[in-house]
Amino acid sequence: FSENKFIERIKSGVKIHTIREDKTNRWKPGMKIHFWKNNPRNINKNPYQFGEGEVVVINQITLNFKSDYIYHHRLYKWTESLNEYAVNDGFDSWEEMVNWFNVDVFEGKLIYWNNFKSI
Repeated sequence: FSENKFIERIKSGVKIHTIREDKTNRWKPGMKIHFWKNNPRNINKNPYQFGEGEVVVINQITLNFKSDYIYHHRLYKWTESLNEYAVNDGFDSWEEMVNWFNVDVFEGKLIYWNNFKSI
């Protein structure tokens, strides 16, 4: 996570999931998820681990930023649902999430965790 607000929102329980590309199906329920400030493989950015949790649910997700919809089990298109997804992922709004991803369509995994512990 590259911004302090994501760290604060994970620790406070506001950010309850993350959306990741997962081409190799790496993520599985029951495995540990380690929370890092910056990329742990880039020592020039001074990375540090601030917590860990356990992956509990993983779902396919499609974010269509061009047409403003999310497909995750069912279609979400109305503004309140889009903003709720964005907030649950650590953003202030759907608009901020659109600008962050900066693509028309993103397909990946929606990863929920529990048992967060600060390190």
